[in-house]
Amino acid sequence: MKTGIKIIILVLCASSAIAQPRIHLGLTSGFNSTYVLDKGLSEDPRYTAKANYEWAPIGASFGVDFTNRFGLQLESIKAAQGQIYQMIETAQNVQNMIAERNIDLSYIQIPLLMKMMSRSNNAARFNFQAGPQLSLLSSGSETLKFIQDANINLAEGGDIPLDATTVLVGSQTDIPVAYQEALLNGEITPPSSNELEIPLEYFQDMENPDQFNMPENSIMTLMNSEVESEIQKFKDKEIQLAFGFGMDIDLLKHFYISANVRANYSFTDMRNQDLIDFIGDADITSIFSNRANLLVGVQLGLHWVIGGNRSFKAKNEKEVEDIFR
Repeated sequence: MKTGIKIIILVLCASSAIAQPRIHLGLTSGFNSTYVLDKGLSEDPRYTAKANYEWAPIGASFGVDFTNRFGLQLESIKAAQGQIYQMIETAQNVQNMIAERNIDLSYIQIPLLMKMMSRSNNAARFNFQAGPQLSLLSSGSETLKFIQDANINLAEGGDIPLDATTVLVGSQTDIPVAYQEALLNGEITPPSSNELEIPLEYFQDMENPDQFNMPENSIMTLMNSEVESEIQKFKDKEIQLAFGFGMDIDLLKHFYISANVRANYSFTDMRNQDLIDFIGDADITSIFSNRANLLVGVQLGLHWVIGGNRSFKAKNEKEVEDIFR
């Protein structure tokens, strides 16, 4: 009788030892440093990039480990990306910040990752992941907020469409005289949304058309995902490369935690084709480098494994082997 029981246990363990796919479900969160790699802004001496940090508050994952060394993992992550550029004015050899250019983007990121893992059955294992990522834009804006009165030259940038750009002023006293006269003469109709939102053209210096007189606390809207103008919209989706490396650590029989360094980089320009055509940049390599998303951060996750973790299975198999010794 005892021999029969031992044989049954041995058969069950041998069948479980055969490589079988392991399915795991998880929740993730992360803290990232994000960048907008913009060739025009980086080469413009007026702008200085500022470090930008964002939470990726919640994400979900579904994975299948086909062997101890290889698996696939599909994720869905809500993540923020962007960059802050400080606009600097130099007067009498003294640099002074006059505005901040804030690119703020929110995405649902869907990476499909190939996961290469160490073969070890230890509770802690190394892994490397890489694969394509589809990023769906949920909201986006690019604004230039002036922290003091400033006279700026927009001709140098070449990326701001004059007719499609508006400025939100802080009070009635900041409304340009030219705009007030146009209203009185019936030349224009005031917008129904906000009477303090003024077309950029009315801030133009009459003596120098390339110059614009911007009041303190005014906010220039350069791009927004909710506007009607196609020239001011971001692309609603991007193709990116996601990759990372880290560790999986078994906690309980069915649960493990993951700790990874994760990064992604976009292959496509985040701006709409209408704006690219407006800028007149037909060099495809220049387009890639002009406005690309880059994210580098730390990702933590808690995962549930159907059938149990490999380290616990290996432990059970060893205990069974000890029975027969």
